[in-house]
Amino acid sequence: MLNQLNPAYVPLLTFLGTLLVVAVGMWYTSLPVTDLSSHITEVKDLINTEARVTEANIGRLEEKIDKIENRLSTCIRRLESR
Repeated sequence: MLNQLNPAYVPLLTFLGTLLVVAVGMWYTSLPVTDLSSHITEVKDLINTEARVTEANIGRLEEKIDKIENRLSTCIRRLESR
């Protein structure tokens, strides 16, 4: 492929290739892979905590709904007995 290129472009492509390799190397070495995995673990823990809180809230809401249904059925029975 390099034989087909204009010889004037070879130094430019070599320079750009070197910059690309250096940039990717710098990015890879500065990439906090351990931080990323710890952040993922934190997010998972947060989601699990929120799920437990939501389940508890749903349980409380179901209890309140049951109480309201009981009160309504009591009120309906009283009205029907009149």
